[in-house]
Amino acid sequence: MRPFSHLFAACRSGFSLILPLALLILAPVGLAAQPAPAPFRVTSYELVVELEPDVHRLRVRAHLQVAANQPLAVLTFYLNRNLKVQAVRGPDGKSLRFEQPSQTDAFQVDLREPLAADQTLAVQVDYAGVFDPALRSERGPVLARIAPGASYLLPESRWFPQSVNPWHRFEMKLTVTVPEGETVLSSGPAEAAGAAPLGKSRFLIRSGAPIRAGTLVVGRFEKAPETIGAPLTFYLRTVPTSYASTNAERLADIYTYFSDKFGALEPPGLAILEVPDDSWEAYAAPGLLLLPVRHWSNNINFRLLARTVAQQWWAARVLPAHAADVWLAYGLARYSEALYVEHSAGKDAFRQTMEDLTIAALVDESASPIANADRLAAFSPEFNSVVRDKGAMVFHMLRQVIGDKDFDRLLQTYAKRFAGRAASVDEFEELAEEVSGEPLDYFFGQWLRSTGVPQFELEYVTYRTQKGFRVSGTIKHELEIFRMPVQVRIETEGPPVTNTVQVAGLSSDFAIETFGKPQSIQIDPEFHVLKYTPDLRLRVSIARGESLFERNQYFEAIREYQSALEVKRNSSLAHYRLGEIFFEQRNYQSAANAFREAVNGDQEPKWTMVWSRISLGKIFDITGQRERAINEYRRAIESGDDTQGAQTEAEKYLREPYRRQRRTIKSIDQSGDR
Repeated sequence: MRPFSHLFAACRSGFSLILPLALLILAPVGLAAQPAPAPFRVTSYELVVELEPDVHRLRVRAHLQVAANQPLAVLTFYLNRNLKVQAVRGPDGKSLRFEQPSQTDAFQVDLREPLAADQTLAVQVDYAGVFDPALRSERGPVLARIAPGASYLLPESRWFPQSVNPWHRFEMKLTVTVPEGETVLSSGPAEAAGAAPLGKSRFLIRSGAPIRAGTLVVGRFEKAPETIGAPLTFYLRTVPTSYASTNAERLADIYTYFSDKFGALEPPGLAILEVPDDSWEAYAAPGLLLLPVRHWSNNINFRLLARTVAQQWWAARVLPAHAADVWLAYGLARYSEALYVEHSAGKDAFRQTMEDLTIAALVDESASPIANADRLAAFSPEFNSVVRDKGAMVFHMLRQVIGDKDFDRLLQTYAKRFAGRAASVDEFEELAEEVSGEPLDYFFGQWLRSTGVPQFELEYVTYRTQKGFRVSGTIKHELEIFRMPVQVRIETEGPPVTNTVQVAGLSSDFAIETFGKPQSIQIDPEFHVLKYTPDLRLRVSIARGESLFERNQYFEAIREYQSALEVKRNSSLAHYRLGEIFFEQRNYQSAANAFREAVNGDQEPKWTMVWSRISLGKIFDITGQRERAINEYRRAIESGDDTQGAQTEAEKYLREPYRRQRRTIKSIDQSGDR
């Protein structure tokens, strides 16, 4: 058992972060390039689909209506490389020449006559292939799975032919044939579609108005009883139906809060689906919320639910115009989660949320400017950190710049004005300037089109005055073009005093009057600004190491934990994480040394003590030192700490020695390869 595989500070708020890797920098980079316009778009799809889950096979006949944005002689579509095109035909039913390279998702269709701008063309594509997760060779999230009783196809898998812009809207009609007893769910109501072959069922689904359709889920579902409140429907496969009823109230509250804040969604509501465990945390499509099995419980992580439900507004009702604009969807959905925390759990929980987001954003902040999101793979660790987590922080900082009232009005106007439309980052920036009445080019240039965050340094002198005290000081950092309002809090013998300092350039002076004698000064104590501090440096290095460990990059993880120890030599958490890696390598001496250092360290967080004792006990059992092992298990029990079932674990091995069942990873050689 590996307790707290993600950053502990995040776990305190009841959710786990999926954290990526990168090195932080403190320098701007070049401006983001504007995405090239798509040469054509697909305005409608009519897909005749057959799933053969027993052999993981998909067969499709796709009828596409293509509209040219410019003169074209060749159409380049994107289709998953596992799917092989069998035939392409034009509107007259005659074959069109096509080319599909084996190692790419692109295939080209030669037109017999060029298309003029705004001209449309009907194209038919027949293709088939296999989506078997057991045969996957590439890393990353599983975006398409076909298996008995549990299949899903996400648009990001490119299971149907797409244009270069994956975010445009279109109409979709699906006729889906599946094994008898399986249910088909997609964006739009499903109905029986007439006679089907023996042992099969056939469903018809129409999206209605143009939306970002293309999510298809098939399985043996049990529809949970109707819930009271928001229009929610649960479809479950393996988890108890009681999970639906116990979480319906929270989901209804989230749905109602966002409806009140951003505007009501169009019917028919939201379907919540249980899907197999794969490497993405949750997925939203118009009218759908896909939740992997591992997240289901009697008390589903409400923050995960909030950020996923919020996508019904920011990735369904309003669409980003292009892959480079997805900050508007994922960053705003993530910040909507924080807004719900603020609404439902109060100020302290909101502050903790912003601290979590700060760490998550810093882990991979330098991977790319947010406006270059199209260079990052969807759902990758880098995407989550840059677009989702840093993106949420940018919305939070925008709120600090323009104020709560204008920020609320901005989101409401954005949701209303762009409903049923696509929005670009530039259009959002123009809207923000319109609502706030102030130029914001500096803000968006700093946070969306560059990388780099400030690390503040503080110099100050305290003077006694007739009315009390004056603190005169200077805030310094290394980013020459940085400009933000920054809070400075002075703890005194009486109530604390908080002022906002307009920080611009490399240094900014301030003077703050207090009645009580100043005792300490904090810069940005509420995490209103994305910044870097020595404490955050420590925690970010550990977070990187944890992310690398999860991805089996052990050599790199060790380097990150060692970097954390350079910041704070007695960090129990960094030593504990090092011990985990050495234990996995069966380097028991180094593991024992690391766990002992964790016991003798700063004991932050507290659970490192009990789990270090348990880990030491396991090492002594493995090396045939039973008496020493018993002593460690007893000391773990004496601690009384039951974090993640520590007491049960210690009692188990107190009764019988720990036995390692099998080798989990290979030792790391000098190159770091496994």
